[in-house]
Amino acid sequence: MNNFKISDYTLISVTSNQDSEIIDYGVKMVGAPLEWNETMGEGVKVGIIDTGICTSHPDLASRIEEGINFSGGHLSDIEDANGHGTHVAGIVAAERNGKGVVGVAPKAKLYIARAFDKSGKTNYNAIEKSALWLADCGVNVINMSFSSSFTSKRYANLIRYLHHKGITLICAVGNEGKNGNNTIGYPANFDETIAVSAVDINKTIADFSSKGSAAEISAAGINIYSTYLDDGYALLSGTSMATPIITGAVAILQAKGMMRYNRSLTPDEIRLLLNIYTEDLSGYGRDDRYGYGLFSFGRISGSDYVDIRRTKEKIESRFSVSSKMADLVVAMLLC
Repeated sequence: MNNFKISDYTLISVTSNQDSEIIDYGVKMVGAPLEWNETMGEGVKVGIIDTGICTSHPDLASRIEEGINFSGGHLSDIEDANGHGTHVAGIVAAERNGKGVVGVAPKAKLYIARAFDKSGKTNYNAIEKSALWLADCGVNVINMSFSSSFTSKRYANLIRYLHHKGITLICAVGNEGKNGNNTIGYPANFDETIAVSAVDINKTIADFSSKGSAAEISAAGINIYSTYLDDGYALLSGTSMATPIITGAVAILQAKGMMRYNRSLTPDEIRLLLNIYTEDLSGYGRDDRYGYGLFSFGRISGSDYVDIRRTKEKIESRFSVSSKMADLVVAMLLC
C-alpha cells in the first residue's frame, strides 16, 4: 500500500526536434497568451514532484532553478529517464525562445524533486522528502501529476502542512475513469488540494479521467505536445498533462498578485480565482467529472468582459465567501 506509480499515460508520438515554435492547444485553451504581455510567471517558484527533468533541453535548461533526487542514487541527479517529468515541466514553463514549445508560464522558476524512478515508481518516503524540500525552497505551487489509492494520517498531515505554509497544491485526479465513479486517488482527494480532470480539444471529458466529488477543475489532457527526453518533444495524454496546465496558470496568477498587491496569494485565494473563472461544461454547476469546469483567463476568440456587480454577487453566493474576498477576486479578474 506504500507503493506509488505515475498514473498510466499514453505516449502518442515522439519528435526529435521542433524548429518552429508551437503553442499547444492546451496552452491556448487556458488563455495563457492573453496574459503574457503582462507576465509570464516571473518570480514565481514552481515545484514539480515527478521523474526528474531533461536538464539539457533547450526549452527547459534556463528555467531550472534547483533540483534534488530522492529516487535513489546521488542527490544531485535529477536527470529524467522516464519522460513523464520532462513533459510535465514543459507544459508548465517551456521557454519562449523562437523554437520548440511554449509553456503556460514560460518565465516561472522550476524546482525539480525527482521522486520517481525510471519505471515511474516510488514510495511515500520519497514523496514526503520531496514535498518538504520544496517547502523549504519556498515554492508557491507544487505540481503532483500522480495518483494512488494510498492514504494515511501522516500523508494527510503532510498535505495540511504544505497548505498551511501557503503552497497551492495542484493534483491529477488520476486515469481510472473507465473503472467507474469514485475513482479519484490521493493526493487529489485531500481537501487542501485542487483536483484536475482532463478534457479533449472539444472540451469533452476524457474517458480515462477519474471521477468523484473531489473533481474541481478541468484542463486539456489529450494529445498534449510538450518537451521530452533527449531534447525532443512528444504527444502524451493523461490527467498528468492537464494538471501542469493549471499549475502554470497558478504561476501567472501568483505573478499578477505579486505585481499588484506586493504579496503572494494564499491557496484559498488561488482556489477561488480558479473556480470562479471557469466555463461550466456540465450545464448544471460542479459535477463529478468536470468539477466547476474549464479554467481559462479568457476565450482567445471571444470577449473577456467582466460585469463587476454580477460577478461579485455570483462569487459570494456560489462559493460562500466574504465580501472582501469577492472584491479581491473581481479585482484580479479585471487586471
